[in-house]
Amino acid sequence: MTEQNGTTLPSCLICKLKFERDLKSEFDYSERLTLNCPRCHKFTITRTAARRAEALELGQKLSAWIRNLNENGIEVPEINSNSLEQIQKILPDHSPREKQIILLQNIERMTKYPGKPILIIPEYDIPLAWASDKEEFMYYIESLINRGFLRNIGDGQQVYRNKIGKLIYDSSGCLIEITANGWEYLEQLEKHIEASTQAFVAMSFSEELKPIWEGPIFNAIKKAGYKPYRVDAEPHSDRIDVKIIAEIKNSRFLVADITEQKRGVYFEAGYALGLGLPVIWCVRKDDLDKVHFDTRQYNHIVWEAPEDLENELFDFICAIIGKGKGS
Repeated sequence: MTEQNGTTLPSCLICKLKFERDLKSEFDYSERLTLNCPRCHKFTITRTAARRAEALELGQKLSAWIRNLNENGIEVPEINSNSLEQIQKILPDHSPREKQIILLQNIERMTKYPGKPILIIPEYDIPLAWASDKEEFMYYIESLINRGFLRNIGDGQQVYRNKIGKLIYDSSGCLIEITANGWEYLEQLEKHIEASTQAFVAMSFSEELKPIWEGPIFNAIKKAGYKPYRVDAEPHSDRIDVKIIAEIKNSRFLVADITEQKRGVYFEAGYALGLGLPVIWCVRKDDLDKVHFDTRQYNHIVWEAPEDLENELFDFICAIIGKGKGS
C-alpha cells in the first residue's frame, strides 16, 4: 500500500481513528509522515515518535494538542523523538470543569454570529473538549445543555433523546447553538481572563536563586504576555500570609520553582491547585531527587542553565495557559 510520493493508512497514527477509506498522505523516506486526520487535523510525525506516543498512551491528549494548534492557526511543530519528550511535559491534565469551558470556548470560536447553528460530529470533534472518547465528549455537551449554555436544535433525525433522557446522535452529529445565557457566561469569562494578567511566582528567596527570579523566570512570564509577581518584590504593610493568599487569588496561574525545597512554596502551589489555578512546576536538576513525593506525579521543568529554564518556561506557559494580551 505504498506509492512513490505517498502512503495510504487505514487509521490515524495518533488518535487511531479508523478512516472510511485509506487516507493518502505524504512521507519522507518512509519515516517522516504528514497526515491530515479528520479528528486531529494536519500534523507531521516520524514513525518512531508515533510508536513512542502509543507506548506512552498519549493518543487522545496529543490529538487534542494538535487539533488546538490547528484550530488557532498555529503551525504544528514536527513530532519526532526529541520534540515528543518536550510535548509530553506540556500536555495538560484538564479537570471536567475545565473541559466544559474549553468546549464552550471552541464552539464560540466556530460560531460566525450569535444564533448561528453549529454541527458537532462527536466522532471527529472529541479533541475540542480534550475528551478521551465519544461518551465523555457527549457528557460535556449534555452538561452544557443542562446548564442552559447550549441549545439542541436537532431536527429529530440528527439528535434525539431515548426513553431515559440520554442524548443520542447519529453519524451526522449534533446541531447546536449557544444560548443567550451561554453568550453572557462567555462574556463574563472573557472579562475575568483579561483581568487576570498576573502570574504568581512561588520560590525560595535565597540570594543564590535571586538571579533566576530576575532573569529566566521574570523574562519568560513577561515574554508570554503576563505580569510576573513575587511577594517580596514590592513593599506592603499586610500580613505576609494574607498578602500571599490575596495575590494568588488575583493571578491567572502560578509558577512554583521548588529548588531548595521550601515549605512555603509547596503551600502556595497547593493553595493555587485548590483554587483550580494551573501550576507550572520547576526544579533545578541537582535538587530533583529531593522533590516531595506528593508532587512527583506532576511534570516538572528540570533545568540546569538559566537560558534552558527561560525557554522551557515560556513554552509551557504558551502551551498550557496561552499567550497573554501583553505579548
